[in-house]
Amino acid sequence: MRPEAPSFTDTTRPSAVGWTRIALTAASGVVLLVLALVRATVPPPLLVAAAVLFALLAVWTWMHHATRILVDGRGVTVSLGGFWPQATWPVEDFRGVQLRELDATVVGVTVGGYGWRRGHALTPAPEQLTAVGSRRTLTLTETQATYRLLVTRPGTQVEIIGRGGTHCLFSPTDPRSTAEAIDQAIRARR
Repeated sequence: MRPEAPSFTDTTRPSAVGWTRIALTAASGVVLLVLALVRATVPPPLLVAAAVLFALLAVWTWMHHATRILVDGRGVTVSLGGFWPQATWPVEDFRGVQLRELDATVVGVTVGGYGWRRGHALTPAPEQLTAVGSRRTLTLTETQATYRLLVTRPGTQVEIIGRGGTHCLFSPTDPRSTAEAIDQAIRARR
């Protein structure tokens, strides 16, 4: 019997690296504004525009680390900042789901950095993978693959192996429950 489609919500939160990026963006704006104020030749509207720009950049950086993840019968929807939904990753494109361990020392090398983006990541070795439910782990033949990335911290990640060559890797606060909800969505779709 086919299971019901899930309705599960989880989040991602900025790690120390994410908060550092946010703080550096804001601090850069403050330093630039202080230097502009000291020079006293910069017009006030330009100062206000620069302050708004750097505040928006800091919020934008935060939004790419603090997200809401919704798993339902349609697939996985990521909402940047918890309120701005992006295009759903359709469940019919999912071949399988598994848990993947990313060590803190190799996150930058493996996935290229933190935050929401699309890019290439190194594919995992079998010892980095844990099966979800009754599924087996899926390994990829290529060394690098195209991923939708939402990695905000090292540790256990949820990896979705896609059918069309694009895979997903993200770090929800509860990876096991999120992976089980995705597994349920895949089984409900079939």
